[in-house]
Amino acid sequence: MAERLHRSSDVPNFDTYPATPPVSESERLLEKGKSPLEQRAAELGTAAGKVVSIFRQARTTVEKLPEHPIVDRISDLTDGARTRVEHLRSAAVENAQHLAHAARDKTAELGRQVRDKTVDLGRQAKFGYYRARLRANQTVREYPVHVALTAGLIGFLIGVGLRIRRANRAY
Repeated sequence: MAERLHRSSDVPNFDTYPATPPVSESERLLEKGKSPLEQRAAELGTAAGKVVSIFRQARTTVEKLPEHPIVDRISDLTDGARTRVEHLRSAAVENAQHLAHAARDKTAELGRQVRDKTVDLGRQAKFGYYRARLRANQTVREYPVHVALTAGLIGFLIGVGLRIRRANRAY
């Protein structure tokens, strides 16, 4: 076998390792006898075993309960409670359906009222526009010079206002 070319303190030399591993402190305590921690662990294990035994006895007692006559009475009470709950549930479903139907009817009625009012307001707006247009045409026919002068004056005032605005925005 070829010998290693490089030897370093980082590479272990297995010839210097001890033949037997060192004995730890916990193993020495175990050899002497039970430590206080082990005694406490044994006590806790005994207590846990007793608790498990009690639970098993309780389970067997509960499993034997159906043999008692009181179970029939409790069963009758639970059946009665179930029928009452089912009755209350069906009554609640019926009331909810009734309320939903009433809400749908009320919504439909309000929708019809809104449509009728919208149609009526639209008709009034058209009639008001028609009357305003007739009145404007009548005014133009009766006072053509006055209308032309008023339109010119309004145009002049709009022009002056725009000019003043543009001059103020420049600064």
